[in-house]
Amino acid sequence: ALAREMPLLKNMGVNVIRHYVGIPPRWVEYIYDRYGIYTVVNHPVGRYGFTVDGVWRASIDYSDPHVREALTADVIAMVESFRGVRGMLLWLLGNENNYGLSWSSFEIEALPEGEREAARARRLYSLFEEITRAIKERDPGRPVAIANGDLQYIDIIAEECASLDILGTNVYRGISARDLFDVVRRTLGVPVMFTEFGVDAWNAREMREDQMTQARFLLGQWREIYEQSSGKGRAGNAIGGFIFQ
Repeated sequence: ALAREMPLLKNMGVNVIRHYVGIPPRWVEYIYDRYGIYTVVNHPVGRYGFTVDGVWRASIDYSDPHVREALTADVIAMVESFRGVRGMLLWLLGNENNYGLSWSSFEIEALPEGEREAARARRLYSLFEEITRAIKERDPGRPVAIANGDLQYIDIIAEECASLDILGTNVYRGISARDLFDVVRRTLGVPVMFTEFGVDAWNAREMREDQMTQARFLLGQWREIYEQSSGKGRAGNAIGGFIFQ
């Protein structure tokens, strides 16, 4: 798989890939040594469910102290397994976890309906902060980022995630992210990277494949990332992106 896929990525000019937890550390070193490509290792932090005490939980209650402890321990075990691994660039936590805040508890249900989502979000981002600090105690040389769904709850992120080095965000706003870079600079003051972006090749209006439109959008998105990077006269906080579509 590596021999087939990595040369394609290298020839594209890719310098970093994002990979979920489970990739062997020796693969990360091999990809870096052989192809010069770094890896960002991504722990979903319960986004798609998690096993606690041998029981699978499809919906994660981020306010449960036992669940928080189990998730933190799992992330730290991952960090320990990558200690000293060449080519490991930074740690990434979650993937649009803010879109999956669906658990119910007595504490949440006691709140007015309009405050429940924000209360759940605060529990999530406070856990991200605890995990970030735990990672930095063990691996202070690598940055820590989260993969948020767009900029939802950015004010809560600013309050709860003081140790965050980079805001990662999955962005699908079209050919331009518009004010996203300025909002991150103003609210968080940290670099921003697109943990997902792109556009599908299928034209749903005409019911056909449309690679030219896709190429136009992708070129515009890459150009904007470049223009928003340091020293170009704009927000200056963009550090790159992981193309998805």
